[in-house]
Amino acid sequence: MLTRLFLFSLLFISLSCSATSPEEKGQAAESLSLSRTDSLPFAVAEKFSDLEPLFHLRNDTTYVINFWATWCKPCVAELPWFEQLHKEMTGQPVKVVLVSMDFPKQFESKLLPFVQERQLKATVIALADMDYNSWIDKVSTEWDGAIPFTLIYKNDQRQIKLGELDSYEELKELVGEVRTK
Repeated sequence: MLTRLFLFSLLFISLSCSATSPEEKGQAAESLSLSRTDSLPFAVAEKFSDLEPLFHLRNDTTYVINFWATWCKPCVAELPWFEQLHKEMTGQPVKVVLVSMDFPKQFESKLLPFVQERQLKATVIALADMDYNSWIDKVSTEWDGAIPFTLIYKNDQRQIKLGELDSYEELKELVGEVRTK
């Protein structure tokens, strides 16, 4: 059974550490309302509105947010690139967030073993809100809902990648375009 926590400590630490001022640190943590259980090593956003503040953070961090699922072959193929980016950018103001679109009934049976087997180190959030049409445009009006989908942003600078990335170099280039503007 999922219990709601208003300050999910792991996400609080990872998001607030990259903020530039005490006020922004508080905004980053308090704006996310995610569920957590002892059986899952990742957060669960029950509704998109719980996750939505992540798309509006204003600080010195570049956010790389990838929507994916374990059942999506192209998504799984590009996950190592997000993990590599996460590893290479440690200590820099870049935050990789992997938003799983797996079915809520399969969080424990499929998503959990997948995350554990691949030892994913980037932040994983499972999005349980299946009412896609109500929130896809809030992420990007250019997104049709197909995955994989990647949003890279820093304040008002935004880049999107519809569909599968071609290479790790493409991902780094997209991140670089947002970071240097």
